Order: sequence, then C-alpha cells, then structure tokens
Amino acid sequence: MDWYATIKRYYDLGCYTTAQVQRFVTLGKITQEQANTIIGAESAE
Repeated sequence: MDWYATIKRYYDLGCYTTAQVQRFVTLGKITQEQANTIIGAESAE
C-alpha cells in the first residue's frame, strides 16, 4: 500500500486533519518529511 499517496489524497479531500497526518508519522507509515510535504502542499495552493 502506498501510504503517502493515500494519506495525501484524504488530506486534500479534507478527510484528515494536520494532527491526523502527524499521527501517521508516529505510527511509522510516512516520514516527517512526507508529512511536511502533504501539509505544505495544502498551504501552497
């Protein structure tokens, strides 16, 4: 499973909050750098 793509898609759709994205870092599903990219991508748009 591509966790990064899945989490990014749900975040972009508004299904996940910033805190929930950070939780995936804690769980080891994505890296902090990937989380920053997901969260930052939303802010840049």
